[in-house]
Amino acid sequence: MFSQRVNSPHPALIGVIIGLVLIFLVSTRSCNPDSEQTLRSRFAEANATQVASQDLGTPILPLPAPVQEWSSTAIARLQGGEAVVPITPVVTNNKLKVDIQSLQQVGDGLQIKGLVTNISSKELRVPLSAFRFTDQSGTVYAAQGDAAANLPPNANTTLDLTLPIKNPTALTMVVEIPAEEIRLEVNLLAQQQ
Repeated sequence: MFSQRVNSPHPALIGVIIGLVLIFLVSTRSCNPDSEQTLRSRFAEANATQVASQDLGTPILPLPAPVQEWSSTAIARLQGGEAVVPITPVVTNNKLKVDIQSLQQVGDGLQIKGLVTNISSKELRVPLSAFRFTDQSGTVYAAQGDAAANLPPNANTTLDLTLPIKNPTALTMVVEIPAEEIRLEVNLLAQQQ
């Protein structure tokens, strides 16, 4: 009998090739539905020049009695340190969906956690600076810097924001991406005086 010897690459060489391919795939991935890309920031009060140059949106409207009662309870729970769901947790248009899952007082700040989803048919760049918040006194909170998430269609990223505000009784969120003609506005907290 004849013994045939097949010349195959050394196992270590195969391991190196697989490793290089994996490194390439991970380094070229921007953001897919399963990635851990997060929009995270500590917000600060916007300066007077920024506030004066921006349309702050519509005022907080009176709430129906049942919603007002629910909101008052949520504000009391929030001030007691519990995480609460906002009055309107989801806001959407034909391109972007923002789902605020919880508000919670942490130290001297208000933590806002949620999910941002691209529901359009093309990739969207969602900058952190697109998020703006206004409290009961009219103070506007805006992110600084140029952090952003590039979301392919149907992809999402988590939102983990902290505003320097203690015990809010009203809070409006505006998400605006002018280049994409996106403007979403929603009341997260509202208490009538």
